[in-house]
Amino acid sequence: MVMAVGLAGVASGVCCYPLDVVKTRLQAQSPVTAHKYNGIFDCLQKTVKQEGHNVLWRGLGIAIARAFVVNGAIFSAYEIALRCFFNNGNIQDRSHNVE
Repeated sequence: MVMAVGLAGVASGVCCYPLDVVKTRLQAQSPVTAHKYNGIFDCLQKTVKQEGHNVLWRGLGIAIARAFVVNGAIFSAYEIALRCFFNNGNIQDRSHNVE
């Protein structure tokens, strides 16, 4: 379960990472100075033109390592909590028992 959820977090992170780079650059603009970018597409175009396509993937390794750990831990904690709440505190899965 942890492996599946961790890999799902990695896949999600890889798909969204370039947009996260653009979002971060837009958020980093100072409200008191002139804006460097005029929106999402302008930011993406200027960033790639000035720094190349690789800038959209810089830092990806750390981000997906974090996504794997965080998603695996959070979903595991969620599943354990559900089992505790709905199995009267027993973490063991009783779905295979026939009464």
